[in-house]
Amino acid sequence: MMGYFEVKDRLENIKEFRALYNEYLDFTNRETNLPAQIVRCKMEPLMAQTVDSLQRVKLGKLITRDAPNRGGKKVKINVIRAIFRDRIIRHFSLDEKEPLQVLDKGVNIYQELLWKQRLQLFNPLFWIFHFAGFMAELPFFILEKAGYDTKPSEESKLVHLYKLIVQVLVFYILFDITGLIDLIRFDILQ
Repeated sequence: MMGYFEVKDRLENIKEFRALYNEYLDFTNRETNLPAQIVRCKMEPLMAQTVDSLQRVKLGKLITRDAPNRGGKKVKINVIRAIFRDRIIRHFSLDEKEPLQVLDKGVNIYQELLWKQRLQLFNPLFWIFHFAGFMAELPFFILEKAGYDTKPSEESKLVHLYKLIVQVLVFYILFDITGLIDLIRFDILQ
């Protein structure tokens, strides 16, 4: 699960890459045009994170094309990575506006994720549930850092029951400390 700042960073990266790609498309002769190559150089360091960010939200768009020769095998092409491969774009007749559509979808998804992350950031119930889950996972985290392989044991039904009991116990302790247990008991008695 991505946190608020990671989502924000990925969103800014995609927006910047999209703006640069839009600027890159404005040039007609991109291969020999020096300003187009400067924009392309600015895009290259952003590409890896952009592709990774899009794949995280299931937008690692692969287009399947038939090879131009008869009997040629089908080829899968990532539209974002193909931006820098002019030969592939010409060879497979790729639409240069398609990466913009994928980037727009990515921006929309990450804006929605950022909005959800902002809600969680200020929601105390989210942090209480997160804390209870952390307390249940803590012994396994410590054992894993000590060098033990905890993956097989974590799939056990007994371990799932243990984690559930720890989480309920943490909630009970938190409710008892804050006085919510007394409030609930008082409401039940009346």
